[in-house]
Amino acid sequence: MIDATRRRAPNARRVRFLAGIALMAVSFLVYPAYSVIILFLPLSGEIKVGVIVAVSLLSWGVFSAGIFLAGREGYDRLKGLWKR
Repeated sequence: MIDATRRRAPNARRVRFLAGIALMAVSFLVYPAYSVIILFLPLSGEIKVGVIVAVSLLSWGVFSAGIFLAGREGYDRLKGLWKR
């Protein structure tokens, strides 16, 4: 008899890993958004700073969720790409 849970476990792990890598990559999209916020939004300086802080915290939260999903393997792979 074939154990169906064993066949799905590597696939589920891969999906979590890819989702984590995708979240980490998406978290870096906030940095180009800073220029849009600063240059093009017609807001006061205080509001712009508040928006930038909120978006930065959101970015770090998404990055942290990505690290959690990708696990140590994803973190090491991202760190290796960053050090090139």
